[in-house]
Amino acid sequence: MAQELTGTITVWSWTNPGKGIEAAIPGFTALHPGVTVKVEDVGNPAIWDKITTGMAAGGAGLADVLNIGIDYIGNYIETFPNGLANLSTMGANDLAAQFPSGMWASGSGPDGAVYGIPYEVNTSGFFYRKDLFEQAGIDINSIATWDDLIAAGPKLKEATGASLFALDKAATVADSANLWQLLTALQNSFYFNGNGEITMNGPAGVRSLEILKKANDAGLVADVPGGWDNFLLTVKGEINVAVVPAASWAAGVFEGQAPEMAGKWGIRLPPAVEPGGLTAAISGGTYLSVAETSPNKQAAWEFVKYAMGTLEGQQAVYKGGGMFPGFKPMLESAGFVKPSDYYGGAEVNRLFIDELSQKTPTVNYTTDYARALKAYTDAQTQVLLSGADPKTVLDEAAALVAGQTSRTIAN
Repeated sequence: MAQELTGTITVWSWTNPGKGIEAAIPGFTALHPGVTVKVEDVGNPAIWDKITTGMAAGGAGLADVLNIGIDYIGNYIETFPNGLANLSTMGANDLAAQFPSGMWASGSGPDGAVYGIPYEVNTSGFFYRKDLFEQAGIDINSIATWDDLIAAGPKLKEATGASLFALDKAATVADSANLWQLLTALQNSFYFNGNGEITMNGPAGVRSLEILKKANDAGLVADVPGGWDNFLLTVKGEINVAVVPAASWAAGVFEGQAPEMAGKWGIRLPPAVEPGGLTAAISGGTYLSVAETSPNKQAAWEFVKYAMGTLEGQQAVYKGGGMFPGFKPMLESAGFVKPSDYYGGAEVNRLFIDELSQKTPTVNYTTDYARALKAYTDAQTQVLLSGADPKTVLDEAAALVAGQTSRTIAN
């Protein structure tokens, strides 16, 4: 018999994720008719300031349920240890095996306590121009590593005029670091390790920046300022590049924003950095968390559990918002995987499921992600615009972050 719950709970989210959450309300209230659920579209990025302000005020004014990005949740857990409810005490650990290990761990504290249940799980998509590779006579299946890709770059450019990929060399937006982050995650590393030590200048980080430098030095990188408009120009083929590494959410953007490119874009797993290495990484995502100050924590948790941790709830959320889920029973459900005419019959969801089945690494953002991101993008700009040595600039970046924080550089 369903637990008898009463009262009102409020959820903070934004646009499409909010629509997905709203779609789960009828099913939940059928089980718990005494509970009213209200979803507020706070907006993104406005929601982060609002949550941070509430956390800093001891939780005053926070909603019961909070939709939190993967790049923020670690900060909140570390900075405001009493800000989010420990969902482990409510039974969240029973759901752990139903979600990708890396994504689950990124929503937990260092002691394993669970503070967020994965909602949107973005893996790393690798979009490529099928027509350009065919024109150049290059079999995309022969590209196993990023070295293979760079080696194919000159032939692609000579045959088609296309650059291999685009980068915002002056780092005008934070997303300029996305490709380095992907390459580094494919080597099971990031800016910080699980102990909070700085690892951005470790072997993986250096190798990633060396890959970008190698492609840039070979004249294969288009210099394209960041931002949504330029991303769409790339998707539409108006900025001529052969590959676009982007998160899995972009698959729908290609279809929706560039229907005229149907059949020209293909999608596959990203190449590995080293032969036999990972071809999967978490590339962003969100969680549903419960505020510790919620006056109705049990009802809030029951709603989160229903929306994120039941097949019925997940089917409603996916239909309502379209966010790619991490809940394994949803991924395995009938009809979730189907061919895409846009991508030439490729089973796009199957591709992302295959990524999630790999042991994706935990992504440790910490409270100092913004500092590390700024230090990295400055270093990347020195390499791409001035030819600086990757190891040297990353050592300098790590030292800068260490000086700004109490963190040590990992050995």
